Amino acid sequence: MRWMLITVESLATGVLAVFLSVVVFVTSISAYTRYVLGLGSNEAVGWDVVSLFGQHWKVAIIGILVGIFLFGGGLGFWFFSQRVHR
Repeated sequence: MRWMLITVESLATGVLAVFLSVVVFVTSISAYTRYVLGLGSNEAVGWDVVSLFGQHWKVAIIGILVGIFLFGGGLGFWFFSQRVHR
């Protein structure tokens, strides 16, 4: 039962890591366009994801999100399993 609880907590930690990284990314893009590029709230910028990530941009973005999920879940699993052993 403990290991199932650790697994569920680790999955929740991984999902939280992905959610927080997306929030930080969107916030940083908003700050970049407003303060670095000097654009107002009613002006638009076109972000070309193909030039950023290449031809297989969907695989790159999914790979980055899966990597963040695995990293967060792994850290959560390590942390919660250490808590069980004490």
